Amino acid sequence: MTTCFADTPSKSGLQRLVLIGAGHAHAQVLLSLAQQPIDNLDIVVISPTTQAPYSGMMPAWLAGDHNWVDCCIDFNRLCQRVGARLIDDSVTRIDLDAKMVLLESGMQVAYAWLSINIGSTLHAPAAASAAPATGNPVRVVPVRVVPMRPLSALCEHWQIVLDDVERHPPDAGYQVVMVGGGAAGIESILSVHHRLTTLKPRMAFRFTLATQGQTLAPGLSSAAEKILQNHLHRRGIVVQTGFSAKHISSDAVLDNGGRSIPADVVLWATGAHAFGWPGSSGLAISADGFIRIDTQLRSISHPEVFATGDCAAWEDPLPKAGVYAVRMGPVLAYNLRASIDHEPLAPYRPQRRYLVLLGTGDQHAVASWGPLGWQGAWVYAWKQRIDRRFLARYNQPQ
Repeated sequence: MTTCFADTPSKSGLQRLVLIGAGHAHAQVLLSLAQQPIDNLDIVVISPTTQAPYSGMMPAWLAGDHNWVDCCIDFNRLCQRVGARLIDDSVTRIDLDAKMVLLESGMQVAYAWLSINIGSTLHAPAAASAAPATGNPVRVVPVRVVPMRPLSALCEHWQIVLDDVERHPPDAGYQVVMVGGGAAGIESILSVHHRLTTLKPRMAFRFTLATQGQTLAPGLSSAAEKILQNHLHRRGIVVQTGFSAKHISSDAVLDNGGRSIPADVVLWATGAHAFGWPGSSGLAISADGFIRIDTQLRSISHPEVFATGDCAAWEDPLPKAGVYAVRMGPVLAYNLRASIDHEPLAPYRPQRRYLVLLGTGDQHAVASWGPLGWQGAWVYAWKQRIDRRFLARYNQPQ
């Protein structure tokens, strides 16, 4: 039977704000509403996960420095603080004319204002399992593919890899391929290298970082890029540039030119992809499917709908980086409150320069700021303080 929240606000005199997604910006909205409540506002949060991983701590988690829960924002606790209802479900589409959110379970949720903060996903190809045309036998265990997004699914995928490595005979070797040479790909492969070589120090690992570009980590300073290249070289991680991965066979990654890299596991960290339902619902989207927003973070086609973070498309495209979602959070919180109170909205102004801190998996980190770059254990300690302070804001007890 369909559950419908369509008539609750009008009958009770409440106005309803619906937040789709347990993202960084929505955490800021909820914290703002907990600190300064709005009378007669019914708040509903829709997310398929109540533990929302903080992207800044994921590499340290991969390296084994933290457990999963310690790297997540507890949205259940945050919703309790503000008196919001948390619905553990996934959105299938929005009826924009009726102002109704339709969920996978069949539930329907009406809204007066809607905000979307769902991040992005990846389209990783599946590993082949059929016998090749030559008739050669298929590997007993085909290559495992691990998409590095959405982050909410990463915990389960990574545990399967750890279990595989534990069972794998050391004399057989083990080949790890990271597809994606951006900052996230580099930070992740360094963290994975540390975790796996610590877990099985006698295993003959081979690590490869494959990128379609000719350089690594675009957007970082040349000093930071050189430092990261040195870390990759010192760990014996092979860097394959000009490799546009298109297909995964039963035992390798292949590019569109026919080159291949042998693999037991492929970590897929290529460019972000949009979820399909916002566009199919009728929201204005960019050519690559992200929700187009104005300077006040509103949908350009439906001003009662807001979008922030990786799921949103700024007029002048922004990198898909968590720092923008975090900085959008206070502006989103202000503008949702202003919309409800019928007050003027504030513009979001993207920062032209921002600090990047990248862990190397061994309690060491690299910093990039403008043209400058630094490294050391002190950078890692600095990063840890920033990350823990960020999470503590949202996970403090009631």
